[in-house]
Amino acid sequence: MTEKGKDSKINDFELEPVPQNAKRSWMVISLIWLAIGIDISGLFLGAFLSSGLPIDQALTATFIGSALLAIIAMLCANIGYQAGVSTPLISSAVFGRLGGKTMGAITGISLVGWFAFQADFFALIMVDALAKYDLVVSHGAALVGGGLLMMVTAIYGVRALGKLSTYSVPLMVTLITIGLYMASGTQSTSAKMIESPLSMGEAISFVMSIWILAAVAAPDIARYAKTRKDAILGAGFGFLFGNSAIIVVALLLTQMTGTDNLVDVFFSLGLGLAAIIVLVFAQWTTNSSNLCSGALGMSVTLPSVPRPLLVILMTIVGLGIAQFGMVDKFTAFLTLLGVTIAPSAGVYLAQYYLIDKEALTFERISNAPDWMFKGLIAWGFGSVISACTAGEFFGLFTLTSISAIDGILASLVAYMVLVKLSVIEKETVRDYQ
Repeated sequence: MTEKGKDSKINDFELEPVPQNAKRSWMVISLIWLAIGIDISGLFLGAFLSSGLPIDQALTATFIGSALLAIIAMLCANIGYQAGVSTPLISSAVFGRLGGKTMGAITGISLVGWFAFQADFFALIMVDALAKYDLVVSHGAALVGGGLLMMVTAIYGVRALGKLSTYSVPLMVTLITIGLYMASGTQSTSAKMIESPLSMGEAISFVMSIWILAAVAAPDIARYAKTRKDAILGAGFGFLFGNSAIIVVALLLTQMTGTDNLVDVFFSLGLGLAAIIVLVFAQWTTNSSNLCSGALGMSVTLPSVPRPLLVILMTIVGLGIAQFGMVDKFTAFLTLLGVTIAPSAGVYLAQYYLIDKEALTFERISNAPDWMFKGLIAWGFGSVISACTAGEFFGLFTLTSISAIDGILASLVAYMVLVKLSVIEKETVRDYQ
């Protein structure tokens, strides 16, 4: 690649290691994860937890779940730093080049769906928020406007996401803090009742489920870290606080005001404009990240198609899914893809930490065979276990109460067993020769 190509602002280094001059400190990496974690859907999770647990237990579950996510993200981010490439490319080292393309396609399709879901959610809330100012905006206009905003950032890739996060995170945190401070002076009109009791294990599971796929895809962001320390600290800090921040806000709002609706609370306090700003930036950063990671996956599958064009095509498809009401029909399919994606991390975690970390260097990844069946079998086994423990699918039994974690652990153990059996077989053959 020419120097001009390397320095291009829209080059996200989707098929090669990130060069040193494009790398960032742990603070920038953390801000990206914090920005991604502050999204409106987290408010709904907080409201759900508050209906099932007392406030102290809900907070405990939030921090335990976020801490576990941070550990997984740090382990994956460390691998991303070493390889310097995206998660789908890393997967080529354990699944083969065609296996990596398959992983890239699954990731890309999944994230188009989540982009559609978040964009539709953004449009619904934005229409309601603007209506409070007597501004009538159609759902379609809000959907397209928000989608284009998210698309432009994703075209420029992770570096643009870092710049956006540098400004958006302090602004969102400041406005939310002001809102919470002002809301603390109000009194709830009714006590919050425990409507649908949850166990602590179930609550932790819900907290982890919302960002488990982002944690296993941590190399997508960590490849931009300047040092190994930056990659690990950035992922750990970002997931620990990014995942928990908005859930805690929802829990505190519910405790203080009796409602979890951030927009309604802000408007009641005379902070309507602040609510709209938080809404825009929260969904902008989160959904731009969906497009960035989705395009990285599709770039591995379709390397001849320019990544910016893939971002544009994914945006068009995602907006079509949202506009024509297909998001609800797509949800079960997205859950299935999630059950499939997470267990793949168990294979490359086993390869790096327990077998041979040198296999996850860019040189080895570039020379991987088309198919690597031990990794593929382990991945498949983990996906089956994840589906069997997921309540949305078979729900036959439970291991950790978190189906994605069950799948990761199952694929990790299966891969270790297959590699060990392969070594024993080779030694047996050699003994007989």
